[in-house]
This record gives sequence, C-alpha cells and structure tokens, in this order.
Amino acid sequence: MKGLQNLEGPIGRIMDRDLFLYLLDLEIKRARRYQNFISILFLRINPISNDGNSWSMDICRETLGDLLSVEIRESDILGFLDENCLGVLLPYADIYMGEKAKERLMEILKYFDFKRVGYDITVDQFCFPANSADPEDLLNKLHGFKGSDEKGEKHEKKYF
Repeated sequence: MKGLQNLEGPIGRIMDRDLFLYLLDLEIKRARRYQNFISILFLRINPISNDGNSWSMDICRETLGDLLSVEIRESDILGFLDENCLGVLLPYADIYMGEKAKERLMEILKYFDFKRVGYDITVDQFCFPANSADPEDLLNKLHGFKGSDEKGEKHEKKYF
C-alpha cells in the first residue's frame, strides 16, 4: 500500500488521503460491529492574506501537522484529505469527547495565531453514528467541500 510510506515522511505521522480514508473505513466498520463511537475533526486551512508576509501552504500544513501530532492521543489518526483539509480520526470518542478534543485544538490554534502568518484554521467536528452511519456520506455531506473544475463550475468533491 503506497500510503504506508507517508507514516514517517516529512510531515511526521500524518497519512496521505488514501491511507486515511482506508483507515476511516476500517474504524467505522469496527465501530459498527462493536457499537462504538468515532469522532472526526476536519481542520480547514483558509488563506486570508497575500501581502507577502504569509507562509506558503506547505509550511502552514507542516506546522499544523506538527502541532496536532504533539497534542493528540497515540491512537488518533491524522491525514490530509486535500491540500487545505486535515482530518483527525478519534476512535472511541462520542460527541462529547469529540467536542472536548475540538475545544482543546481550538485553544492551541488560538495561541499559535495562524492569522498572523496569513491563514485562518477552522475546525468542524462530526461523530459516527450520530451524524452519519455511512463513511462516504459522512465525508461528502458533512465535510461540505465544494471544489471547481477546469471550467470553473462548482461540484461536490467525492472522497470514495
């Protein structure tokens, strides 16, 4: 599996999109079988400045990844879903525990102040099975990512 190469890549323990989605699918199947919860945090990186004082997207992604790698549990799973979206999979975390993890991350992000370097980081939290019982629906509907094709026409991004 090509994604395994990214486990110890330049961004630490953050997985690529394919491996993250594969593990998400496995964790949802496990949660369904054992009637557990899974919370997922979506962190979006939104550029807000082009004044020459901002970081590149690569530096922002690396810094955000480093911060998250230090703050999350060893059992949590990090992965980039696209260039400006990072997912954090929190196995065995219900809505309440997912919200606590979100609040902790928001506090860390507030103190780091990504806005100073030209980026706004937003965090959304969803829970399986409370928000959706289907992995594809969870990512496509709840993530709400809208992309555009070469013609500039809007479309919803599919992850599976």
